[in-house]
Amino acid sequence: MSTHFSTTVHLLGQSILAHKDQITANAQYSSETASNEQNLPDVVPDTFYDRIISSLGETIEAGEVSYSHDGLPSFEESHRMTGLLKSILMSISSIKQALFDYIDDYSKNSDLSVSEIISITKLIDPLINDYLHYYTENHLMQTAQSLQSEYYQSDELSVPIIKISNQVAICPIIGDIDERRGNLILERTLTESRAKKIRTLILDLSGIETLDTMMTQHLFKIVDSLELMGVEIIVTGVSSEVAIGVVSLGLDLNALTIKQNLSDALQELGMIDS
Repeated sequence: MSTHFSTTVHLLGQSILAHKDQITANAQYSSETASNEQNLPDVVPDTFYDRIISSLGETIEAGEVSYSHDGLPSFEESHRMTGLLKSILMSISSIKQALFDYIDDYSKNSDLSVSEIISITKLIDPLINDYLHYYTENHLMQTAQSLQSEYYQSDELSVPIIKISNQVAICPIIGDIDERRGNLILERTLTESRAKKIRTLILDLSGIETLDTMMTQHLFKIVDSLELMGVEIIVTGVSSEVAIGVVSLGLDLNALTIKQNLSDALQELGMIDS
């Protein structure tokens, strides 16, 4: 990075931090307008916008990405609220847009070149994606942990279907899949997909430590049955250990649509920016 580029980026970062309140206000207005149009809950606090915009400004000022989740607002108390995750993702998208709008206005009165703007984008995007991943993973983890304490007390609770938009839902699968539970998952996902008009179901396997032959066969049966109903299936949370174990059994995972994590799945669906 040249001295001129370093100075230019540094000054832009300082300007963002100096005008943080203005950028925050623009992001909040955009997010709240979109939330009202979609009847989403107003649960994102001012500190959420402030903390993320500050982090982005500091990253640009330093000229390098610094990953840290310290001080980020938490949503534990209302993690089951319908539309919560979509509200959070929408707010992050609004922050990104408000920041780029500010940079666009700033560039008109400064000597930022096209190549410098591209380089600045490369500083912003990884951090934005990190926040998207952090909140999507946290949301599912909190929901799954809350349900886990009551895990086998109720068939319905043992196979939670968490709807995150009109046509998209997540089904976190925790623990072993035996014959009874495989049939239960199949029945629940088919019934709920039909009743809730789900078009895409994300099966998250991050709560499964190993997949044996029987469990994998149940998984393929679930996927095939749902796809026959017209439900698109995306599998997430397959650890390297699980993948290696499945391959060693001679089973082919290529028949499944697999994403590394929820963030990647939501990007694939166009629900969050890539």
